[in-house]
This record gives sequence, C-alpha cells and structure tokens, in this order.
Amino acid sequence: MKFTFAQYEIFLDLLKSKNYAFSGYSQYPQSEKCVILRHDIDFSLRKALELARIENAKDVRATYFVLLSTNFYNVFSRGSYEMLMEVMDLGHSIGLHFDEKRYDIVDSKSLNLYINNEKHILEELLGESITAVSMHRPSKWILESNVKLEGIINTYSDCFFKDFKYLSDSRMLWREDVLGIIEKDQHDRLHILTHPFWYSDNEETMEEKLVGFIDSSRPERYAQIKENFRNLEEIISFSKIIY
Repeated sequence: MKFTFAQYEIFLDLLKSKNYAFSGYSQYPQSEKCVILRHDIDFSLRKALELARIENAKDVRATYFVLLSTNFYNVFSRGSYEMLMEVMDLGHSIGLHFDEKRYDIVDSKSLNLYINNEKHILEELLGESITAVSMHRPSKWILESNVKLEGIINTYSDCFFKDFKYLSDSRMLWREDVLGIIEKDQHDRLHILTHPFWYSDNEETMEEKLVGFIDSSRPERYAQIKENFRNLEEIISFSKIIY
C-alpha cells in the first residue's frame, strides 16, 4: 500500500465495500464485523487533520492519539488546540498517546499514576473524556504483560491483538499486505494502526518525507517568532530563512 492520500482513500473504500463498521475502543462489541482505525500522532497534527478530513468525507470515524510529552507540537498552543478541536468536530475521537520513557515507571501502579495524570490534563484541555491510551514506542513489558489500567482502555491489551487482526504501518512499513488481507475478508475484527506523518499527496521515500518535514520547520519557526516578536520583518525577512 502506497503512502499517499489517494491510496488511503482506496483503503477506506475497500473497508467500506467489505461492510466493516468503523468502531471505537468501547463500542466494538456492538458490531459483529468492525474495524478500529487508530492513528498515533508522533510528529504532525497538521498531517493528522488531513487524514481526519479525508475520513470525514468518507463518513469514516477513527481515534487519534495525542502526545503530551513531545517536542514536535504543543497541544496547548492556539493553533494545535484548534486543529484538535476540528478533528473532534469531524466526528473523530481523541486518545492519549503516552510515552512511558518520559517517567521513572517501575511498576503498574506508577504507570497508572502517570497515565491518569496526563489523561486528566488532556480532558481538561479538550473538555472531553479520554477513554483509551496507546503507548509511544512501547517497552517489552507493555507488549508482553497485558497491563491492566485504571479508568482507561489499554490499546495494547491482549483483546486488541488476539481477538482482532492487528495491522500497522510503523516506520513506513506494512509488515503484511493490508489491502490483500481486507480484500480476502477473512477477519471480522480488524485493528489497524497508521501514522498520519507518512501520508502525502505524492509518493515519497522515507528520506524525502523526513527531509521535507525538517525543511518545513524553518518557515513554521519564523511564523511562531513573528507572532511573539514585533516588526520581525525589519530585522530578518522571510526570504532569508528559506534555502
């Protein structure tokens, strides 16, 4: 499967043609045949919003998992907040993307403590209940221990890996033929993880995507400084920061 928006639309159309109900992590028992679409937002809220708009146009619902402990975006900034609100207005759910390496976690008690702290922060920001958490680069302990969490659904629990057929595009690599698996229609429950960062208008290599993202940081940083620095153009023109 190519990492383009056009291919992603084909992917959604195929799921719909096979009569999968698009479900959240709490609602799936209501459907005999369903797919949970999970999006981990590691780098770019803007890319996530692009996927959310495509899904909305197809009458598809997904869950977008947001990192609080990241240097790539700030959910409390006005621009980021407005993008998250638009994602929700498009009918999607927001979950917590949690980085266990951010904390000194020694057992399930401390894990629950830090997850619920971040859950509360995100709920206060968005004014919505956060019901599911996905782990950012999960440890072997998380992957193998079926950790029980308090008051929030663990998307890495056995249920979503054993009762569902799990498919992921991590590191821009589908380890199985996702379109072929959907086409064969052999699984009544699918759990599909994508990372919005990898999808774009045109086909690009991983290197091209990463270089493009790095290059885009220059005009974005200029715009951020301009919002907080009077008469920035008199000191440095926008043209000077473009390669």
